[in-house]
Amino acid sequence: MTDSTNNQCYLAGRLMRLLILIMLLVSHGILFAATSEQKDLENWQYRWGDSPFVDGKPVWTMPDQESHAEWQSIPKPTYPPDRQGQENIWYRTTLPDINLVDPVVFISSIDLIAEVYLDQQLIYRFGEFDAEGKGEYAGWPWHIIDLPDDFAGRTLYFRVYSDYTDIGLWGEKKLLERSAALLNILNNSHSDLVISAFFFFIALIAFAFSAMRGDNREFIYLGLFSLASAGNLLGESQALQLLIYAPLAKTYLAAISYFSIPIFIALILNYWLAVQSGKLMLRIAQMHMLYVVLCLVLTLFGAWHLAHFYPIFDMLFVITLLIMLWFCIRHFTVMNTEQRLVMGAFGIYAIFFLIDMIIAHGFVSWVNFPLAFGGLIFALILVVVSLRHYRQIQLALKELNVLLEQRVSERTAALQNYVLLEQQRANQLALINDFSLRLETLISRLQPSQSLQQAGNMICQELHKVFAPLQLRVSTFNEFADLSPNSVLNDKYRIEIDDLRLGKQTFITFELLDLSTETSEMRQVIEQFIFRAIDRLSVTLSGIKHREDLHIMSFEDALTGLKNRRYFDDALQRELQLAERYQQSLSLLICDIDNFKQFNDRFGHDAGDMALRIVASLMLDHFRETDIPCRYGGEEFVVLMPAAHLQDALDRANTLLEKIAAKKIVYQDKELGTLTISVGISSWDGRGDIPHQLLQNADKALYRAKQSGRNRVEVASP
Repeated sequence: MTDSTNNQCYLAGRLMRLLILIMLLVSHGILFAATSEQKDLENWQYRWGDSPFVDGKPVWTMPDQESHAEWQSIPKPTYPPDRQGQENIWYRTTLPDINLVDPVVFISSIDLIAEVYLDQQLIYRFGEFDAEGKGEYAGWPWHIIDLPDDFAGRTLYFRVYSDYTDIGLWGEKKLLERSAALLNILNNSHSDLVISAFFFFIALIAFAFSAMRGDNREFIYLGLFSLASAGNLLGESQALQLLIYAPLAKTYLAAISYFSIPIFIALILNYWLAVQSGKLMLRIAQMHMLYVVLCLVLTLFGAWHLAHFYPIFDMLFVITLLIMLWFCIRHFTVMNTEQRLVMGAFGIYAIFFLIDMIIAHGFVSWVNFPLAFGGLIFALILVVVSLRHYRQIQLALKELNVLLEQRVSERTAALQNYVLLEQQRANQLALINDFSLRLETLISRLQPSQSLQQAGNMICQELHKVFAPLQLRVSTFNEFADLSPNSVLNDKYRIEIDDLRLGKQTFITFELLDLSTETSEMRQVIEQFIFRAIDRLSVTLSGIKHREDLHIMSFEDALTGLKNRRYFDDALQRELQLAERYQQSLSLLICDIDNFKQFNDRFGHDAGDMALRIVASLMLDHFRETDIPCRYGGEEFVVLMPAAHLQDALDRANTLLEKIAAKKIVYQDKELGTLTISVGISSWDGRGDIPHQLLQNADKALYRAKQSGRNRVEVASP
């Protein structure tokens, strides 16, 4: 057999034994109750600390320790005085002489682990003690401790360890027959089992109703509350231990269910009192939800054991209950009937909780208080109110359905007309979508074009396909037509190019041949698309034109970031033509770094490159945006200054000399000194014939500056 089969057989056997035991105990319960003798253990004594052991036997159980002064009398073995942070304690009592066939001692619960000795003999252990007398939390089960037949008059010792707020034996502490102990367990548990089953039934009904409604929060919260209450009852039920002995898992079930109850109470109150409470109840639910998550994380990772969370939760829950009770009392007069019923049920449940906590923390003598009945009353009232509320909603929905049917019939005719209009609009959209897909295909084919002429030829060949089945005629201009944006060209649509020099220029025109068969609305839709297509094509063609121009014109020096000599040669011819056409002044500067070869030889080429970049950066910052500084070659730079007179160029050149002479060259955190430059200027004032030897004249002026001592500016002779 596999382990799984063995476990199933073992569980089935345990279940069968439990069922047989229940049948026997129920059938003979009155007989046991009448004949079996039970006696509460009394005359307890306690002693703080932990006993030393000799040969495995505790010293404190030996005869010579029986009258030791540290043994103190106590009415019950719980809440001993003068704890002062101590975690180990011993309790003892003398077993009375009563007639029992199968004697056992029944303890409801122990905080937290214990060993039980009859005189010096170990007869029971719950939990594991380490060498220091400590151990890990193992849950809160009940305990049946077997006794020998000659138990009468012998001393029963309990060695207890607890780092919890309580330390000792909690609940019932009885000497009785084993069968009577089991019957007591069933008697103590049958009401909890019945109520938990009823809670499960309420949860099933609540979840069923939540599936039938649109806004189902009311029933979902009720179902979750019922499940949490049922889980708490099952976790604390003594009978469950007869079926499965897993005390820690059973305690986890009870704790998490117990800690979750205020979450669902707050959510229920938030649903019923959303207007009055604002976000108060929701924040309370979120706070307790965070506490449950924190409890699970810290306990599962072994940072803190579960028992420590109970007193903190009880304190938090008491504060929460008082806040919610205060809120309910404060707003009770403005609530409707349903809300008052819910608040009254909550008030009863809160009182039950407060009484249970008073008993649990030892403020009064222990009794088996029926907390479950408070939860049951709360749940039953919620069921009645929720079902009543549900019925009212159903009646309102029925009336609303009648009204909706009337309105639906009134709008059916309007919808039919609307459908016809939408069909026409769909046809228009389908046509425009076809146009758009074809246009995007054409644009994607235009993108790789190397020249504007190539793109224009493709548009002439393919544009009529975009507008099929409409007919159109396309034509291009061999030269750009200088037309203003408001001009008209024989009522044709035109595609314009954004030229860098000339601005907007008409490149392609086209016209639709016949739209007389189309409706006015359709013609309007087509025309709107035409203007969008023109915009898209204009942007695409302008991009191709710019790319073509930049390919020709845009050349850059890799070291300095300035334009290079090829760019300067083209720019010089272009600026000479523009200056001559518009009779504008033009100035040209040639700059050369003084003694640059010695600088390179002394500091190295890397330092020389850094110096060139610094000079280039100063020139870029110094000259106007319309000026064109370029690296002419080596350490020589040229600057074209369109629309600049000789004096403007001279002022700029002198200021540049000062800036460069004042700039310290730093390379690898080391100062290398400063540089100077010499400048030659050639200028034309816009009158007469332009001197086409402008560059040569500036070069001659630079030569004079070098010969005259460098770090100076010379102007070419007119």
